[in-house]
Amino acid sequence: MELITKMKINGTPKLIYSAFLDASKMSNFWFSDFKGEFKEGNEMILIYKEYNAEIKIKVTHISENELIEFMWDDRTVTIRFENINNETIVTAIEKHFIPEDIDNLLGQKEGWVYMLSCLKAYIEYDVSIRAALL
Repeated sequence: MELITKMKINGTPKLIYSAFLDASKMSNFWFSDFKGEFKEGNEMILIYKEYNAEIKIKVTHISENELIEFMWDDRTVTIRFENINNETIVTAIEKHFIPEDIDNLLGQKEGWVYMLSCLKAYIEYDVSIRAALL
Protein backbone atom coordinates (compact mmCIF):
# COMPACT_ATOMS: atom_id res chain seq x y z
CA MET A 1 0.00 0.00 0.00
CA GLU A 2 1.20 3.52 -0.84
CA LEU A 3 0.75 6.71 1.11
CA ILE A 4 0.82 9.77 -1.19
CA THR A 5 0.96 13.37 0.04
CA LYS A 6 1.27 16.41 -2.25
CA MET A 7 1.70 20.14 -1.78
CA LYS A 8 2.00 23.06 -4.19
CA ILE A 9 4.90 25.37 -3.29
CA ASN A 10 5.79 28.70 -4.86
CA GLY A 11 9.42 28.00 -5.73
CA THR A 12 11.44 26.29 -8.42
CA PRO A 13 12.19 22.56 -8.29
CA LYS A 14 15.90 23.48 -8.08
CA LEU A 15 15.37 25.69 -5.01
CA ILE A 16 13.21 23.14 -3.22
CA TYR A 17 15.32 20.10 -4.16
CA SER A 18 18.49 21.85 -2.96
CA ALA A 19 16.86 22.58 0.42
CA PHE A 20 16.68 18.82 1.05
CA LEU A 21 20.40 18.36 0.34
CA ASP A 22 21.63 21.06 2.74
CA ALA A 23 21.34 20.23 6.47
CA SER A 24 21.24 23.93 7.45
CA LYS A 25 18.20 24.41 5.18
CA MET A 26 16.52 21.09 5.94
CA SER A 27 16.62 21.93 9.64
CA ASN A 28 14.03 24.62 8.91
CA PHE A 29 11.40 22.18 7.69
CA TRP A 30 12.16 18.51 8.41
CA PHE A 31 14.98 16.85 10.38
CA SER A 32 17.19 18.97 12.61
CA ASP A 33 20.37 17.57 11.02
CA PHE A 34 21.77 14.68 9.05
CA LYS A 35 25.02 12.76 8.70
CA GLY A 36 26.14 11.71 5.25
CA GLU A 37 25.35 12.85 1.75
CA PHE A 38 22.28 12.40 -0.44
CA LYS A 39 24.04 10.33 -3.07
CA GLU A 40 22.88 7.05 -4.62
CA GLY A 41 24.03 4.06 -2.62
CA ASN A 42 24.93 6.09 0.47
CA GLU A 43 23.72 5.29 3.94
CA MET A 44 22.78 8.35 5.98
CA ILE A 45 21.45 9.19 9.40
CA LEU A 46 18.58 11.67 9.73
CA ILE A 47 18.57 13.32 13.17
CA TYR A 48 15.71 14.69 15.28
CA LYS A 49 17.54 16.42 18.15
CA GLU A 50 14.23 17.40 19.80
CA TYR A 51 13.23 13.75 20.19
CA ASN A 52 16.73 12.36 20.72
CA ALA A 53 16.11 10.17 17.66
CA GLU A 54 18.13 9.05 14.67
CA ILE A 55 16.81 7.28 11.58
CA LYS A 56 19.09 5.33 9.28
CA ILE A 57 18.27 5.51 5.57
CA LYS A 58 19.80 4.21 2.36
CA VAL A 59 19.63 6.51 -0.66
CA THR A 60 18.48 4.45 -3.64
CA HIS A 61 17.93 7.02 -6.40
CA ILE A 62 18.67 10.69 -7.02
CA SER A 63 17.66 12.72 -10.05
CA GLU A 64 18.80 16.33 -9.72
CA ASN A 65 15.90 18.75 -9.20
CA GLU A 66 13.40 15.93 -9.84
CA LEU A 67 13.55 13.12 -7.29
CA ILE A 68 15.04 11.81 -4.06
CA GLU A 69 14.37 8.18 -3.14
CA PHE A 70 15.49 6.25 -0.08
CA MET A 71 14.70 3.27 2.11
CA TRP A 72 13.94 3.59 5.80
CA ASP A 73 13.18 0.41 7.63
CA ASP A 74 11.33 -1.73 5.09
CA ARG A 75 9.65 1.21 3.32
CA THR A 76 10.57 3.08 0.17
CA VAL A 77 10.17 6.86 0.26
CA THR A 78 10.13 8.90 -2.95
CA ILE A 79 10.04 12.69 -2.93
CA ARG A 80 9.30 14.22 -6.35
CA PHE A 81 9.59 17.82 -7.54
CA GLU A 82 7.42 18.70 -10.53
CA ASN A 83 7.26 22.16 -12.14
CA ILE A 84 3.71 23.13 -13.10
CA ASN A 85 2.82 26.71 -14.11
CA ASN A 86 5.86 28.25 -12.36
CA GLU A 87 5.13 26.42 -9.12
CA THR A 88 6.43 23.13 -7.82
CA ILE A 89 4.30 20.18 -6.78
CA VAL A 90 6.22 18.28 -4.11
CA THR A 91 4.97 14.73 -3.75
CA ALA A 92 6.01 12.39 -0.93
CA ILE A 93 5.24 8.72 -1.57
CA GLU A 94 5.85 6.13 1.13
CA LYS A 95 5.39 2.49 0.04
CA HIS A 96 4.97 -0.94 1.60
CA PHE A 97 2.46 -0.29 4.36
CA ILE A 98 0.36 -3.05 5.81
CA PRO A 99 -3.21 -1.91 5.01
CA GLU A 100 -4.52 -3.05 8.41
CA ASP A 101 -2.01 -0.85 10.28
CA ILE A 102 -4.32 2.18 10.37
CA ASP A 103 -2.58 3.95 13.28
CA ASN A 104 0.78 3.83 11.50
CA LEU A 105 -0.76 5.02 8.22
CA LEU A 106 -2.47 7.96 9.92
CA GLY A 107 0.68 8.90 11.85
CA GLN A 108 2.82 8.84 8.73
CA LYS A 109 0.26 10.85 6.74
CA GLU A 110 0.23 13.46 9.51
CA GLY A 111 4.02 13.57 9.41
CA TRP A 112 4.21 14.10 5.64
CA VAL A 113 1.53 16.82 5.73
CA TYR A 114 3.41 18.56 8.53
CA MET A 115 6.80 18.31 6.78
CA LEU A 116 5.38 19.68 3.52
CA SER A 117 3.61 22.50 5.38
CA CYS A 118 6.87 23.41 7.10
CA LEU A 119 8.66 23.27 3.73
CA LYS A 120 6.07 25.62 2.21
CA ALA A 121 6.44 28.11 5.09
CA TYR A 122 10.22 28.00 4.81
CA ILE A 123 10.44 28.34 1.00
CA GLU A 124 7.66 30.91 0.54
CA TYR A 125 8.04 33.01 3.69
CA ASP A 126 11.50 32.17 5.10
CA VAL A 127 9.83 31.07 8.34
CA SER A 128 10.70 27.94 10.29
CA ILE A 129 7.72 26.30 12.00
CA ARG A 130 9.41 22.89 12.29
CA ALA A 131 9.32 21.24 15.73
CA ALA A 132 6.41 23.47 16.78
CA LEU A 133 4.00 20.58 17.41
CA LEU A 134 3.68 19.53 21.00
